[in-house]
Amino acid sequence: MNWSDGKSRGDWRIGFLLLVALRGATRRLSLIWTAALICGAVVTTASSVAAWELTGHPRIFVNSASLKVLALRSEKELASEYGLLKAKADRTLKEGVRNPDNRFRTPEDLLSLGICYLVEREKGHEADAYARAAVDFWGDGEVLTREGSGHFGYYAMVYDWIFDAMTPEERIRFGNAIGPWLRYYTDTPEITLKNGHWWYNQTWGPAHLNTPNTRDGITPKLMLALALHGAGTEFDDDARRFLDSWAKRVPEECIPAFNESGGVWTESMGHGGYGPVVVIPWAFEAWRTATGEDLFQAFEPTGYLPQITRWAVHLVMPFSDHTAWIDDGRAGRLSAFARVAAILGARYKDPVANGVSDQAAREAWDDVPWNRFLSYDPTVGSSTPGESGYPTAELFKESGHVYMRSAWDDPNATWAFFGVGPKFAGHARDDEGSFLIADRGHIALRAGGQGHNDWDYYVAGSLAYNLVTIFDPEEEFRRLAPGGRNLERGTKNERDGGLIRYVYTSHTRNERGRITTFDHGDRWTYAAADITEGYRPSKVREVTRQFLFLREPRSCFVIFDRIDATKGSFPKTWFLHTPGEPSVSGKETVLTPEHVFSYDGDSATWLSDPAGDENVLSAGRTRAFLKTALPEGATLTKRGGTGHDFWGHPHEPTAQYNHVSVRSGAPPIVPWRLEVEAPLGSERDVFLHVIELAPEDQKTMSATSLVQDGNEVGVRIEFPEGPVEVRFTQTGDTQASIRFGDEQTQVLSGSD
Repeated sequence: MNWSDGKSRGDWRIGFLLLVALRGATRRLSLIWTAALICGAVVTTASSVAAWELTGHPRIFVNSASLKVLALRSEKELASEYGLLKAKADRTLKEGVRNPDNRFRTPEDLLSLGICYLVEREKGHEADAYARAAVDFWGDGEVLTREGSGHFGYYAMVYDWIFDAMTPEERIRFGNAIGPWLRYYTDTPEITLKNGHWWYNQTWGPAHLNTPNTRDGITPKLMLALALHGAGTEFDDDARRFLDSWAKRVPEECIPAFNESGGVWTESMGHGGYGPVVVIPWAFEAWRTATGEDLFQAFEPTGYLPQITRWAVHLVMPFSDHTAWIDDGRAGRLSAFARVAAILGARYKDPVANGVSDQAAREAWDDVPWNRFLSYDPTVGSSTPGESGYPTAELFKESGHVYMRSAWDDPNATWAFFGVGPKFAGHARDDEGSFLIADRGHIALRAGGQGHNDWDYYVAGSLAYNLVTIFDPEEEFRRLAPGGRNLERGTKNERDGGLIRYVYTSHTRNERGRITTFDHGDRWTYAAADITEGYRPSKVREVTRQFLFLREPRSCFVIFDRIDATKGSFPKTWFLHTPGEPSVSGKETVLTPEHVFSYDGDSATWLSDPAGDENVLSAGRTRAFLKTALPEGATLTKRGGTGHDFWGHPHEPTAQYNHVSVRSGAPPIVPWRLEVEAPLGSERDVFLHVIELAPEDQKTMSATSLVQDGNEVGVRIEFPEGPVEVRFTQTGDTQASIRFGDEQTQVLSGSD
């Protein structure tokens, strides 16, 4: 128990019984002990702390109760996983523990030894050799210290697992060696949120549980505090203080913050997959197994942990089974999420989470699946999102992410993303209103390369995304200069006409816009958004975007933008990035040979492309057609090719060069963009575009005509399977309607 310092446990017996009775009402009851006389002894504390108590060792991810089940499953449902762990441990016994060759790797030798010690001991087999191998590696404890390799989170887990195999002297030696890590960076053994918020990846620390990109390091420090408390080291009080901090602040502050941000990690799967997608579930699971308090159930249904699985699977593009390039995310398998899918499957009885874990096991995403072995619950079952009846579209309201697809479990399906929401953390890019489309490869995506915020302000600005810029020649943008990690935060950058740059301004919430409508049916998904807050009020009065995905009679997208600028002289430009060179209609004017062309036409076409993704599961390619229905008299420019694939804004004189950075050449490869510009002179303009997806050999787009009726404007598309008419209101609420053939018109309201 986390009692304040006392001299006689016998004198506290009545107080202890009182505490037990109070905790019967709720495990998280905050007990405020003032000066009170209990059987002649005075008990005081400096502040309110939440009640908690720890099980015996082991307690991190596995305890005495679950160990019995784990030993049985090691010979049945999880025999394959345990076989890999035991093979690794047995090889380590022969060859010795190999220290990870860099700080970013997991010490799998040690983890395998610790797990095999517990399981083999539970089975009644000789197990001490596994624990002794870890003890021998630690030796005098130097590797555990602040001057050692730095894997203090993992070392703490193994310390807990082999606790009973160590001598009292070894527990003290190793515990005292590793204990100082509780004050790493923060200088105090408590959660401080120093230079970061609950929403910031470095607050929790990366999945390598080491020092790089670790600030508070909540997860590795929690492992350490759980392992050391009660071990008799000189850091027992530090461990207690950290556990007190967790017990109080996580329920009171962290969980409400994660309910506010919702199921999408605030820095997307990029910085999320590097750490928080993994280490936050680890931390909550370690607390549960060590204390019995299941904080997974303390979230709102739309909170972060309950929704991670839904976000992760919606993020996957069908053609490659890889995650999409959103914000600072990187395409690839759900390998980071798979490390905690078993935990989430067990805690939320979710067969889809188990399904991801099963896929990772089948395809051997991990050499040693220790995460899955410790947490997987086969009684939950396993399924794909389609088998579980997931909707083909979902709004993650808190983050403003909308994901949509034509079908689950089909590599040839259409997939799209549209997002408008607040900024929660420092790395989150200012891309509100942008969209992505994929169908047998990419159709529309962000600018190419893998530029990082620290060295590439081009990909952090608006030009990398599919949105509308309003160019004010007097506007100023703050942003770090390329490579300027330590420069003053007020550095000014080139104008790109886009959104206010909040990236790196803070680790707290900034409003940038919101989804105002989400309407989903079998034949369509519709989202409307107000993005006005994302732009400076000195240049805009209104910026809205309405995004409609038609699944039937064939995949098609209708995008409607309303732009009300403060001056008619501000150029308004609609951007679309494509992985292949588009063919554009109309008279062509060569502005820069091989790179920049202007057209008086209103349509373009190109083919889908994997953009460098080598894991293509779909068959054939898809032809995309673009039609600009409004504004009338728009100019269409095609820009790109090597040397022009990262070009600055066409109206910014200082940006007329290619903004190549450190990883600009890495996939995705997106060498072309289309720029649709409204004629100058009007403060208010609307952009109306149709993107039709068709078989590769289709030569022409379905006939598309403009429809105008008072305040309503839209398009009628004559698909071979039958016509569809879509309308939007040009002023007032962002309303829309849709009519299939001769059916009744269906209104999609723009209210909250």
